[in-house]
Amino acid sequence: MSQKAKFIFGTYIVAALVALSLCCAIGYSRLTDYRRAAAYSSRAAFETTVKAVDSMGAAMKKSLYATDGGLCSSLCGQVYASASAAEAAMLSLPFATEELENLASFLNLAGDYAYSLAPAAAENGFSQEQLEQLESLSGQAVDFAALLRQLQMDLNNGLVLLDSREERLENVGEPEGQKISAALLDYESGFDGSSFEYDGKYGLKEEQAAGDLSEEQAKELAAQVAGVDPMELKEEYSYAGTDGRRCYSAGDLIICVSSRGLESMGSSRLVSSGRLSTEKARQKAEEFLSSLELEELALVSYSDSGTIASFNFAQVQDEALRLGSGVKVSVALDDGSIYSYNGEDYSYEEAELNWNTDQETAAGQLPENVSSQGQRRVTIESEGGRELPCYEFSCVGSQGESLTIYVNAETGKQCRIDI
Repeated sequence: MSQKAKFIFGTYIVAALVALSLCCAIGYSRLTDYRRAAAYSSRAAFETTVKAVDSMGAAMKKSLYATDGGLCSSLCGQVYASASAAEAAMLSLPFATEELENLASFLNLAGDYAYSLAPAAAENGFSQEQLEQLESLSGQAVDFAALLRQLQMDLNNGLVLLDSREERLENVGEPEGQKISAALLDYESGFDGSSFEYDGKYGLKEEQAAGDLSEEQAKELAAQVAGVDPMELKEEYSYAGTDGRRCYSAGDLIICVSSRGLESMGSSRLVSSGRLSTEKARQKAEEFLSSLELEELALVSYSDSGTIASFNFAQVQDEALRLGSGVKVSVALDDGSIYSYNGEDYSYEEAELNWNTDQETAAGQLPENVSSQGQRRVTIESEGGRELPCYEFSCVGSQGESLTIYVNAETGKQCRIDI
């Protein structure tokens, strides 16, 4: 190789090394910026958590001394907002929060409990029982907030470290010092996040009572539905527990039964044509329900695909539709056989309903800027799953929109609006 060629080759090598060095310097600078942004975001999320839990504890403590209904409701709103903010901020912390389930459950429970109290508290304030529960939750919130403030102080003084999402190399290791995630896990291990009974999403729920059907009777019911001898059924799976749920197959049918009765049934065959009318299919569905001794039902909706007709029935009690309790039956339009059935939402127990308000009084709760197009008696489920007796008003709003207004027949007040 000539001297000139060596010079040119060397020049290219040097230029490449210079360019590579510049790229590495730029990349390192950007990586440093990303690390700083991630660290700032993590610290901001932790500070938001501290402020939100502190605010929640303070609002709960204030609620113990509130006597005005409006103030009580306002404090409930503050607790709910702070609990939601704390929960969202904890999800942004730079470590997995799955192991902090007790603390997360506490935030959910406290926020939802305050949310459930707000409507009644606006009129009557808090009852003695509610005050006792708020005092218990307040103590837990104040202790949790004190821990977070201490960790924040230790973090600012360099005594604890904020976790990082960045994966560390094994030969580099982690810097010495306790991490915030470890401190929270230590606190979590001794935290009592037990639930309690109230009408909300996270309150303790009563388990459904077991039914009266024995295993043999349940199998006979499945055979009756399938139209075969019990010996012809093949057991697919079963669950232990009070339900005693079992699933059987017979030809193209899958039937699930429990100690309370038939829960579901489905067919896998293809329905390619339809000859039956929708009305005839409805009669088939009602005959099937009658064979199951499910007669206190009313049709609330249906659909017809041309090959399958599906009917939704709701239970009837006190001349009211129990919207949360019912069954769905689908009929094949080629031969009129029952194609599918779903009764998992059917309740075999009567609801405790108190119709303290008549329909005329309930209609007085409608605002002047809506016109009622129809009304009926129904029951809907509260956030805690309790059935509420209501008057349902189908209305047209001031801008022509359709809306449904529910008036609680126990209290005589509006309880829900659907648009």
